[in-house]
Amino acid sequence: MTSLETDSDHSANSDLLGHICVFLWDYTLVLTVEYLLLSRWTTYWHRAMEAVVNSSFVGDDGQVMVIDVLSSASVKHEIDYSAATKKPQIVAALAAAFSAFLLGTTLGWSSPVQPQLQHIAIDSVHLNDTQLTTIWHMHLNDDQMSWVGSLLNIGALLGALSGGFLMDKFGRRFILMTMASPYIIGWLTISLAMDSSMLYIGRVIVGFSGGVCTAIAPCYIGEISTPTMRGIVGFFFSVNLASGLLVTSLLGLWMHWRWLSVVCTIEPIIFLLGLVFIPESPYFLIKKGQQNKAMESLAFLRGSRYNIKSEIHQIENRVLEDSREPYQMSDVFQPWVFKPVLIGVVLMILQQFSGLNAASFNAAEIFRMANFSFNRLVGVVLINTAQVAAVVLSSCVLVKRLNRRTLFVISEGIACCSMCVMGVYFHFSDRPHSHQSEMVNFKWIPLTAMIIFFTAIGLGLGALPWLISSEILPPRFRGPGSSIITFTNFAMSFTVTKTFVNMERVMTHAGVFWFYSGVSFLGIMFGLFLLPETKDRTPHQIQSYFKTQHRHQEKRSSSSSVFSPK
Repeated sequence: MTSLETDSDHSANSDLLGHICVFLWDYTLVLTVEYLLLSRWTTYWHRAMEAVVNSSFVGDDGQVMVIDVLSSASVKHEIDYSAATKKPQIVAALAAAFSAFLLGTTLGWSSPVQPQLQHIAIDSVHLNDTQLTTIWHMHLNDDQMSWVGSLLNIGALLGALSGGFLMDKFGRRFILMTMASPYIIGWLTISLAMDSSMLYIGRVIVGFSGGVCTAIAPCYIGEISTPTMRGIVGFFFSVNLASGLLVTSLLGLWMHWRWLSVVCTIEPIIFLLGLVFIPESPYFLIKKGQQNKAMESLAFLRGSRYNIKSEIHQIENRVLEDSREPYQMSDVFQPWVFKPVLIGVVLMILQQFSGLNAASFNAAEIFRMANFSFNRLVGVVLINTAQVAAVVLSSCVLVKRLNRRTLFVISEGIACCSMCVMGVYFHFSDRPHSHQSEMVNFKWIPLTAMIIFFTAIGLGLGALPWLISSEILPPRFRGPGSSIITFTNFAMSFTVTKTFVNMERVMTHAGVFWFYSGVSFLGIMFGLFLLPETKDRTPHQIQSYFKTQHRHQEKRSSSSSVFSPK
C-alpha cells in the first residue's frame, strides 16, 4: 500500500469528520422527534388507559400481580403507579432500544453499498477520482454479494441462542454493554476489508451482537417500565430499528461504503455511553440477592415521589415463585408451552417469507431490475422513510385503537397486494423488447409498490410478530421460548436473503414476488382463523386460554374413550 500525500490526508480526515458530524446531527434529530412524539402521547393516553390498566396490571418480569376486580366502577390494586416518574423510564428504554438502531444500520448497510461493491452505475457520484485511488479496490459478484447480505443472520442465530443464557447469568445491562466491543470489531473488519472473506467475517461478528441485543433489549425494557408505560416504550425498539435503516440509506446516498462502515463503528460507542447512565434491571438484581442495588435501581426508575417498597416486595415474591418452579426443556412439549411457541415460530416464518428482509437487503437491486429512471438509492431512502412514518403512526395510534389480529391482517393484506403488483409489473417488463416500450409509462409502479409494502411493514408486519410472541409466551418459559422464536426469525431471514438471487433465476423476477404475495395471503388466513387476540389481556388470561383449550381437549378425548367400544 502506497503512502498518501499531506494534503490528501487532510482532505480524507476532514471528509471523515464531516461524515461523523452529519451522522450525529441526523441521529440527534431522530431521537428528538422520537422523544417528543412518544412522551406527548404518554400524557394523552394515561387517563384513557388508566381504567383498563388498573384492572390488568402486569409485573416487571412479565407476570401478573394479584388484583381484585370488584366491579367495573370499583377497582382495587396493590400498587399505585401514578406517582412513578415517566422520564427515567423513557431515558432507560431509549438507551437500551438504541441497540435496535445499531441493528437497523447493520441490516440497512447492504442495500446502499451493493452498487459500489458490484460497480453498478446508480446515476450518482460518491467520491471523486483522487479519493477512489486511495481506497482498496473490491469487486463482488452476485453470489458474493448475497453472502455479504445473508451472513449477518448466521451471527444473529448464534447471538439469539446465547442471549437468554447470558442475560440470566450476567445481567441485562452488562451484556448489552459488552456487545459494543464485537460491534466495533466487526465494523472495523468491514471498514478495512481487502477481500470478500473479511466482509463475511465482519458481517458475522456484527450479526452476533445484533442477535444478542435483540434477545435482551425488549426484556430489559419490559422489566424496567410500569404497566402504563410498557406499551409505549415497547415500541421504542421498532422505531429505532426503522430509524437505523433510514439513517443508513441517507448516508449511503453520498458516502463511500468504507466511510459508511467507519460511521457504523462509532455508533456502538454512543450505545455504550448511553448504557453507563442507566441502572440494571431490578428483577435481575433481586434474583441475584442484591436487594440494596435493586432498591437504588428502582428508585432511579420511578422517581423520588414513588414508594418502592411494595414493588420490591412484589418482585421478591415472584423471584421466590420462579425458584420453586424452574423451567425444564421438556416443558416445550406441554400444550400450554408448545402452542404459544409454535404461534411465535409461524409468525416469524410468515414475516420473513412475506419478503421483508429480502426486499430490504436488495432494495437497490430490485430498482435496478425495474430500470429505475433516477438514483436508485433515493428510492431506498423513500421506502425507509415510509416505514419510519408507518411505525410512528402504528405505535402512537393504531396499536391502541385496533386489535392485534386486525392490525396484523391489514398489514399482511397490504403486503400481499403490493407484492402481487410487483409480480405483475415484472411479468410484463420481462417480455421481449418489442413489448417493453409499453412499460415506459408504468415505471412508477415498482417504487409505489415498494413504498406501500414497507408501509405495511411499519404498520404491523415488522413489529407485531415480536410483540405478540412476547405476550403469549408463558413467563416461566420466556427465556428459552424467546431464543427459539428469535432463532427462527434469523434462520428464515438468512434463507430468504441468501436464496433471493437463486429464486430469481429459477422462478423469474415475477415468480419471486408472486411467491411472497402468496405467503402474505397465507398470513391473512392465519390471522383470521388461528391467531389468538392478546390486546388488553393479561399474561394470566392468555395462559389460561391455552390451558383451558388443553383441558377441553382432554375432556373430549376422555368422553370419546368412555363411549367408544372396548
